[in-house]
Parts: sequence; structure tokens; C-alpha cells
Amino acid sequence: MTTAGLSFIIIGASVSGLASAISLKRSGHSVLILEKDAQLGGAASILNGCARVCPNGSKILLDWGLLDAETKAKAAPMPGFAFFKYNAGYSEGSEPDFLGEHRWYPELLFEARGGYMQFRHHDFMRILYDEAMRDSSSRVSVRFGAEVVKIDCEACSVTLRSGEIHTADAIIGADGARGIVRRTLMREEGVSLDRDVPIGVALYRDLCMRMISLLGFYEYDDIGSTVFDMGRSTQMRAQLIALPASFCSPFVPFAAAWIFPVGRENDLALSLYTPDATQDGTWTEEPEKNINDVIGPCDIRLKKLASLAGPTTCVQLKKPYALESWVSKSGRVVVLGEAAHPSPTGGLHPYAVALEDAVFIGKIFSHTRDRGRVPEFLYAFQEQREKRCARIREIDLEYVEACITPLGPMHDQRDAGMRANHAAGKNAMEGDFQQMLDDFGVVFGYSAADDADEWWINWGRFRNTNTENGNVEADGRLRSTSFISITTNATKTGNQ
Repeated sequence: MTTAGLSFIIIGASVSGLASAISLKRSGHSVLILEKDAQLGGAASILNGCARVCPNGSKILLDWGLLDAETKAKAAPMPGFAFFKYNAGYSEGSEPDFLGEHRWYPELLFEARGGYMQFRHHDFMRILYDEAMRDSSSRVSVRFGAEVVKIDCEACSVTLRSGEIHTADAIIGADGARGIVRRTLMREEGVSLDRDVPIGVALYRDLCMRMISLLGFYEYDDIGSTVFDMGRSTQMRAQLIALPASFCSPFVPFAAAWIFPVGRENDLALSLYTPDATQDGTWTEEPEKNINDVIGPCDIRLKKLASLAGPTTCVQLKKPYALESWVSKSGRVVVLGEAAHPSPTGGLHPYAVALEDAVFIGKIFSHTRDRGRVPEFLYAFQEQREKRCARIREIDLEYVEACITPLGPMHDQRDAGMRANHAAGKNAMEGDFQQMLDDFGVVFGYSAADDADEWWINWGRFRNTNTENGNVEADGRLRSTSFISITTNATKTGNQ
């Protein structure tokens, strides 16, 4: 086995791409990042947005030494959120219809070793980029304006639009759900992007600069951690306005808006869910319909915020095609982040899940410099991560559905439950949404590094035994063999 690290090509200087470069660099490998846009974040650096990093993600930043004072100064914490009626408070001077509030339990965040942090998207990208390039010597390099137009999975090579060809020991696709790497793996499975089916709901997103004081019931103290909601100090950093409007669509009748504070500059991130938009846009193009044309009757404060929106994006929520394999048939090309398991548009967890993917990849590859083990390790990534990522997607969808419950008995029960909880001094989501809260605890408490270590201890370190016993497929996957039989053989040969 050689002592030199492996070589990786990462397609896409995204959150998952930059984080994977950090993690692989820490494990002693070399990384070339190829980004088609000419600058970090591309056009998205103009439109921007909110990067919500959940506790399972912020503790990764902590472990990487990135939660210093400078980084924290770029983020807004989110100890909880509040619920208001969407279609109430129409007139000037009227009060919003308050349903209740939820604060994260301190013991939950303590056990998770992290908290909610909300950055401007381009600030978060810059933090990861600077860390990837810091003291990297020749370990990490980034090429901007380097669009990959062809991937040869067998040769483990990529061709750029310029004609350049680059090869490596492994290729990582971090270029999103519409990127070339996911499309390549979909072609191997005989499908196309048409299998990602819109569900009839669009998400408008906008970052309103320095607009915190616009909402009359939503102001901060000089510490930036207190919200005064109708005269009540709630120690909150975010609110959610959500409820069905009267507009109906074939999918579900609703309109819902989420408002989050971003960074320390009093910015507000506005996310509006609506069925009244059919454009299949991206995060880097402005919508055909203005946000004011689809917002409908709503609280006057929300209407004012939308009227001052800057550049806005409109992206469809879709039911994505689930790749059977995140790894190419050659065993040399893998997708991660949104390219592997697309999240619901505007979900709470994609940033943290992208960081988890990166940690897992870097951690398992800290155990090898052997090019022959690349397929085995890439398949292990999917085997260990797939179930968790699928469940987190379900949780994100459940959260959205809870907020956009259509008019009817379930809608009335939801509102009544929140109001009753608030009157009793309880968190709004207790009771009817307790399972969702329990799920959040499981999500926050996870450690990708521990998960990778568990795979290595239980499976990866017995590779020689598996090879001798014929338990490894040609593509690197372990055959269905019990851990007990493997450890028994290892014990007999003294290889513990």
C-alpha cells in the first residue's frame, strides 16, 4: 500500500463539494474541484439566500474549528420560531393572529453539541472555501469556469468544455440534482431528469436586506437575540407565518410563508409556498411572475415585506427520482448531497446533511490509500447514509405539510392545538406534533464521524478476511455475510 493519498475530482464548488474537499484534505488526500461558474456561488452570490445550519451541522463546524467569533458574527442563532395566521391582519395597525411559539429544549441542543445557525448563503460558502484552501498546499485546488461536459466512469475521467481531460482515483458529484453527475448515473439506470416530477407547489425565495424593523411586531435588541412579539419578549430569532389561503390547486389549497432572520445585518429571508406558479426555475434565475402577483390576501406586514423584495427565485417542489445506486457501475463515480438525495425545496436540513455526507466520505477514506478499495468505500457510503437521508427528507416534507394543511378538520385541529398549548404555557408543537419533535432529536444527535467509524470497525477493517473468503463482489460491495462469521474468522487468524 502506498503512503501517498488518493486523488479525487469533485464536480461542483457547492456546500457539499467544498465540505467534502475539507474532509478529504484532513484525511490526507488530494482534491481538484471543478466549478462551471466563474466565481464562488455563481449567479447565486447575487440572488443569495439563507443557509440554515441545524445542530447536526453546526457541531461539524465546531469539530472543524470553524465556530470562532468571526464565524459566529456572520450567523443568526434560532432558539425557536412562532406561528401566525397567514390570512389575518389585513389592515394597517391591525395585530397579527398569533397561534403559538416553539423553543428548542436546551437539553436537546446540549446533547446535540450544536445549535441552529442561519447565514447568508454566500457567507457560508466563503467560510467553507477559505477552510478548504487554508494550509492546503497542493492538497486542494479549485478551477472556476471549468464546466464538465463528459464523464467517463470506466476511465474515471472528466472532459471540460475547453477540451481538457482530468483523471483521478475517484470522482465525486456535488453539482446538485440537475448536475451532470446525477444525470450520468440516471442514464446508467435508463432514466432522465423527467423522472423528477413537480407536485404542483412552487417556492419563492428572497433575501430582504436590513428589513428586520419592517415588521412592527418583530424587533431586536442590541444583542440581536430578542424578538418582541406584540409586547412579549420571546428570546427568539425567527418566526414562521403559515396557513392556507383561499386559493385552490389540484394538489393542495394553501399559501404559506416562512420568515427567517439571517446573519447579523438585520436581513430577513422570505420563503413563500404557492400553487400559483408553474415555472420550473432555478436558484440562479429570476421568476416569470413577481412574488407580489402570487402572494394573495395575507397579513399586511408580510405584504409589505414582499413588496420590498429584491431579486427573487422560483423553484418547483418535486418528487425526485430515487437513484438505485449513488455509485456508477464502474465503482469510481459517486454522488452526494443534493445530487444523491435531493431535499424538498426550502427544507430545513439540506445544509447539515451535506456536511454529514462530507464528514462520512472523509472519515472512511482516512483508513485507506489503496486505489483498489475505492469502490468498496463508495458503496459503503450509500449503504450507511441512504436510509438516514431518506428519513430526513420525509421529516422535511412532514414539516412543510404541517404548515400548509388545507382548510378542513385537520387544519382546525392544528390551530386549536397550538392555541391551547400557548394558553397552557407549552411549546406550540407539543402533542399533535410530538413525533416530529422526537424525530428532530434523532436527527440532531447523529454523528457522521461515529457512523463512519462504526462501518470501519464492523466491516471495513475485515477486508482481507472478506477477500480470502470470497465475500467481496467484483464491484467492491460486501456480500450478505453476517458480522458474527467475519469476526469469528478474524479471531481465528488473530486479526482483531
